[in-house]
Amino acid sequence: MQTTVSIPGMHCASCAALIKDVSSEFPQIKKVDVDIATKKVTIEHGMDLPIEAWKAEIEALGDAYTVHPVSS
Repeated sequence: MQTTVSIPGMHCASCAALIKDVSSEFPQIKKVDVDIATKKVTIEHGMDLPIEAWKAEIEALGDAYTVHPVSS
């Protein structure tokens, strides 16, 4: 399964590294692609990923990390 979200506040490689680090704590996540230019994060994950818990962990990084859904 694949989910893409927008995180408008990310702006640098350190932001991408933080998102990848938090995502690594979820064993259901198989791959994380962070595109700083478009401010989008795409995760490949199992059906059992608690997506709301993942969003909460990302948003806990700071005010700049607000997760927004991306329309398909």
